[in-house]
Amino acid sequence: MLPLKPFYLIRHGQSRANERHITAGGLFDSPLTDLGRQQAQRLSPFLRNGMLPSPAKVYHSTMIRARDTADILNQGLGLEMVSDFDLREHDMGVWDGLPWEQVLPQLKSGVAPPGGESTEVFAHRIRHVLKKILITADVEKPPLIVAHGGLFHAIGFLYEYAMSEIQNCHLHYFEPVPDQALFPWHVWQFDVDGDNLIRRPAPFNIDLAMACE
Repeated sequence: MLPLKPFYLIRHGQSRANERHITAGGLFDSPLTDLGRQQAQRLSPFLRNGMLPSPAKVYHSTMIRARDTADILNQGLGLEMVSDFDLREHDMGVWDGLPWEQVLPQLKSGVAPPGGESTEVFAHRIRHVLKKILITADVEKPPLIVAHGGLFHAIGFLYEYAMSEIQNCHLHYFEPVPDQALFPWHVWQFDVDGDNLIRRPAPFNIDLAMACE
């Protein structure tokens, strides 16, 4: 499926589409709000010393909301940045701009967006681009990928494992666990708490641990 190597994955900061609760897929370039920039600016200073293992390179979607989030986050890292078109969000076709509450039930029921990507096609695009990134990645210095909430759900789809809603600018670390049959990663999330960056198990990973007991 995917190379069992560690990686960081973070969704972009709040976009204008997020603020308006409308659908913005892989061809809908919605910029960050002031809050979205503040979210990235708040996290950025913690990354240089708070990410262990430290990343070697920043990969980001070409969409402006992800690109600008990556630019801000990288101010605390100073790493090489690589833009990749295939890291863009799920292409929602004619659903772009519609209220998210109208689109979500259709996605959950397996309906493909007209003129866009089916969930399966999107997930296989994400598998291809993540495989390309991880094959060349150093296990000791994993990549930091700045992209979209849809990538988490695409990974879940590939492994038939549902993930909860991913918040804006919420850093996650995927740590390989090869002998974990259902989903071969332990996923950590990082929360800013005062002057500290706290690492704790992601809620959906806690559910997985309970299922494996």
